[in-house]
Order: sequence, then C-alpha cells, then structure tokens
Amino acid sequence: MKKTLLIAVVAVAIGIAATHWHFSNRGRFTTEAQYTGLGRTLSGNELISNSDPAAVLRFDPAFKHVGGQKFILYGVADTEQHLFVETNADNELQSLYWVQYEAFLPELSYTYDYDDSPLRVTLGDYEFYADTAVGKYTPSPGEQTGTDGFMVRQLLTSKGYAYPREFAYARLVHLPDESRQKELMIIYLDALSRYGFTAAELRDGGAHAARWPEIEQQHLARIRQTLTMLPLDSADPPGSAAQ
Repeated sequence: MKKTLLIAVVAVAIGIAATHWHFSNRGRFTTEAQYTGLGRTLSGNELISNSDPAAVLRFDPAFKHVGGQKFILYGVADTEQHLFVETNADNELQSLYWVQYEAFLPELSYTYDYDDSPLRVTLGDYEFYADTAVGKYTPSPGEQTGTDGFMVRQLLTSKGYAYPREFAYARLVHLPDESRQKELMIIYLDALSRYGFTAAELRDGGAHAARWPEIEQQHLARIRQTLTMLPLDSADPPGSAAQ
C-alpha cells in the first residue's frame, strides 16, 4: 500500500513538473524556420536591409555568410537571422556574427527596453546598447527548444558548425525608431582560445578576473575592425573593404 502510494505521489510530482515546464516554455510558440522570402539580401560580404534600419552591414572578408532564416519568435515577434562565421585552419568555428532583425507583431503593444545595458557602442552613425560576458557552451539533450539561441545553433549544426566551447560574448542592440517595437541585434562570439584564457579564469573570482576589462575591450575593438555599418543610401559599392 505504502509503495503504491509513493509511486502515485512521484507520478503526480513528475506530471506537475512536466506541465510547469511545458507551459513556462515560451519556445513552444516559436514557428518552424523558413529559409526563403527573407527580407534582407546578400551582396558579397554585405548584408543589405531596406528597413529597420535601412542600412548595410559590411563584414570583413574573413567572415562568410552560412545562412539566413525567419520565424515568429515565441509567437510574438517577426524574426530574421543571418549568420557569418570565421573558421580556423581545421574549418572549426572560431568567431560568429549572429545578426537578428526583430519586430513585435503589429497587434501587440510590447516594447524593447535595454536602458540597463551597461555599455554603448557606435558603429558608423548607429548607436547600440551593449553588454558583454564570457560563456561556456555544453550541448545538452534537454536544451530548451524554440529560443532564438536554439534556432541559431540548429542552423549552425545544419551547416556543419558548432559553438566554440568557451567564448567571449558581446550583444549589441540598436532600436531603429522611437516606437521601441523593433530591434537590430548583433551578437558577436569569439573563441576564448584567441585570448589564451578560460571562462572560469575570467569570471568574477577567477584566477585572471582582473584581465577581463582588457579582454572585453579587445573583443569590442575586433567588432569595430571587422564590421562596418552604413546608411543604405550612402553605402560604397559592394566589395569595399571593412573599415
């Protein structure tokens, strides 16, 4: 009797946990990725957008475009992603630009708020809210699906690439108009092997935590060296080098 009761209690607990996970997982509302009919176009190493903002992102020739996709994120935001990768001599991903154009569906009144972001970064005439960190990625069978990060990793995997296990991270967000209902997000990941440290060493309390501000500035400087952003109506002809 007691064993039967225990089994029943455990089964109820598992059911409650599974139900909570299901209904707290916003990713279940994310639609399947589509790879055609994208709103941005590619010309060489330039990603051209006619809106939000109307601008050209010009990447250093070391980076190659490996794919774009669009979907409705969490059921609330039109999302378009483009990925540019830099690889090492073994064709392993060394650095990644994850470009994401996102806009809340017109019937929604949600807005984006990044006022608490600690940094500001300027690319050309465009100001971005920015934050940085170090990360360690460990693939997990239980990884939550339907997030924008999951969609990126799924696209990378389909192209034969994987995240660096340990990386420096910068997220830049530009809000193209006063409505604050649209954003251009650029995430730059760089393998920490470039800098000779591990994530644990650079985090607060780590053996080399005092070096993080220096690494952070090198990481942001590399963005400025490998990515140029220009208004669409003043961009130089395709193929010009990044400034």
